[in-house]
Amino acid sequence: MTICYLNEDFIELSKASISPLDRGFLFGDSVYEVLAAYNKNLFRLDDHINRLNKNLEFLGINLNLSDSEIKSILKEVCLKNLEKNQIIYLQISRGMEEIRNHIPKEDTKPTLFICSFEMKNVPNENNETIKAILSSDIRWKKSSVKSTSLLANVLYKIKAQEEGVDELLMSDAGFITEGAVSNVFCVNENRIFTPPLDANILPGITRKVIIEIFEDLNLNFEEKKINEEFLFKSDELWITNTTKGILPIVELDKKVIGNGIPGKLFQSVKQGFLKKIEDCKV
Repeated sequence: MTICYLNEDFIELSKASISPLDRGFLFGDSVYEVLAAYNKNLFRLDDHINRLNKNLEFLGINLNLSDSEIKSILKEVCLKNLEKNQIIYLQISRGMEEIRNHIPKEDTKPTLFICSFEMKNVPNENNETIKAILSSDIRWKKSSVKSTSLLANVLYKIKAQEEGVDELLMSDAGFITEGAVSNVFCVNENRIFTPPLDANILPGITRKVIIEIFEDLNLNFEEKKINEEFLFKSDELWITNTTKGILPIVELDKKVIGNGIPGKLFQSVKQGFLKKIEDCKV
């Protein structure tokens, strides 16, 4: 039995219901967060709450809950579910209105929904590798906002599955933005690169953690625009996100990246990431 939180109540997920007139359902007028919980400890909770607040402010949604109250609810959802390692999904929509209208009412009460899923792939020592394809970026120009309007991302993941690969990387005017569900890093001549935040990408929490690890390990790193040619010539190529952690791409558009196996820098950074997780479990 999975327990979720919906508008002030903890209930069984199977019994949760939201009005079809909710603006999140009708317009994608909502934002979300995906958090990892290791040993029932929420990883980088403050970072997720800070990003959530920025997105709510951008949409002009007032949840009328303090940060400490949101954190308390998230922790309670985590504790009420049995799994030791979980993926926690939080979504806040502008709320339900009686008449469908693009222009929202000022007094609409937001809908808050939080649920938990078992984390199927806990980051570990195993060297899982993935393959990817490259496609043009057709999304809107505010991808820094973690909106539930994810149709383009859904289509990208379907395309990746049809092509028999794990992820799809996006390119805008010849420059890499991010993956369908991930941020992107590449290595060239022992220097690590990732697109800057102004390249229409999500400010990923795992991305932020990985950059901290670069600093901890004193690695050469730069945020810069990455063109497609540079990407294909990379010695190493990685993606990062909350549900997978950090994974190496060994093949892009059927072209082998580097020597086709996880590189030395990836190994070092991954060990740093696993250490961050261990520190979270304490």
